[in-house]
Amino acid sequence: MQKVSSIFCTFIAGFLLFFAWSGYIKDEFKSDEFQGYVIKKERSEKVISMGSSLISQPQYTIFFEDRQKLQVPHAIYMKIKVGNYIQLIKHKDNITLSE
Repeated sequence: MQKVSSIFCTFIAGFLLFFAWSGYIKDEFKSDEFQGYVIKKERSEKVISMGSSLISQPQYTIFFEDRQKLQVPHAIYMKIKVGNYIQLIKHKDNITLSE
């Protein structure tokens, strides 16, 4: 009886480990694609409270023709021109401009 329960527990552990890893791998290869014509670029300031001091941090947003908006890093913001067709690929927190 103890051998059967040991085999059963090992099988269940392997089954749960497989599904945990399959979800992890699925998230690793997930990426979002944004494409279209840029109709507007916007730079704004975000104020962050750090204890007794306030810090302002710039945020760069681009707006697509299909009313999607995306916050991008400064380097990508400077490369993009209004009216151009672009394709951006977002993987986790990294954004890549595809030529």
